[in-house]
Amino acid sequence: MKTAETINIVCAELGTTKADLAKRMGMLPSSLYRKLARESMSFEEFQKCLDALGVTIEFTLHYPDGKVQSSQANHEMLLEKLDLLEKELEAARKAAEFHKKSLRDIRTELNSAVGYAELGRRHGSKAEEYLGKIQPVLATMETTISCALGEPPGDAPAADGTENLDALRGKRVLLVDDNALNREILKAVLVDHGLVVEEGSNGSEAVAAVKANEPGYYHFILMDIEMPVMDGFEATVMIRNLPNRIRANVPILALTANAVAENRERAAVIGMDDFLVKPCNSARLLRSLAKLQ
Repeated sequence: MKTAETINIVCAELGTTKADLAKRMGMLPSSLYRKLARESMSFEEFQKCLDALGVTIEFTLHYPDGKVQSSQANHEMLLEKLDLLEKELEAARKAAEFHKKSLRDIRTELNSAVGYAELGRRHGSKAEEYLGKIQPVLATMETTISCALGEPPGDAPAADGTENLDALRGKRVLLVDDNALNREILKAVLVDHGLVVEEGSNGSEAVAAVKANEPGYYHFILMDIEMPVMDGFEATVMIRNLPNRIRANVPILALTANAVAENRERAAVIGMDDFLVKPCNSARLLRSLAKLQ
């Protein structure tokens, strides 16, 4: 059947004229008449005609294995397959996120284990022995976890953790934590590597110290999150909103024993530059500072 005959039949069945069809298509009736008379209508134009009339043509599909199926049945089958694939993809996404969270949890536990060992070695030789055993394990696992998470190779820490650390010497750090023992341990690590450390016990003191000193006085701020008077999040927001941009843009690293995803996300949103879990692995801490120079 020719195109003109098909259009004539459809128009007759629907009780419409070709002039009305042309208007629905946005073209002059004379143009449509000529195309139908000369059989010069393209497939796209023919489909546009049918769409304007609200007509769906069903046809038969012949498969190489001899199977025959109507276009409508095939369409429904494809929709079912698409729905199934979407469900499988969503399940795969959820599984991937679960595995990524598990890997990040392992990384956190390993870093915490090193942090505890460093805390303990100041009070006993057994902790020193334990630290010597766990550090190579941490270096290997960090590389493995970074690869599994698809992180760039540059994100994986070097085995000895000494990259760019010499450049930290003489840099001034404002260490803010309400726990005096935490400050003592972190200060010892920082001073051992040549950094100058000043202390604060809450967020309000941190904001006051940044305001009181000249812009650029502090090279880094280590900010505990959960503190009395003013927490680390509020203090960070106040510092980031200071009118002097040098003061406002000082690198701030979050310190917390609560490594839940909500805290990580909030720290990133308000402008904290890194997120460290306490007790902090000293190698991880120094690498983070080195990256922010």
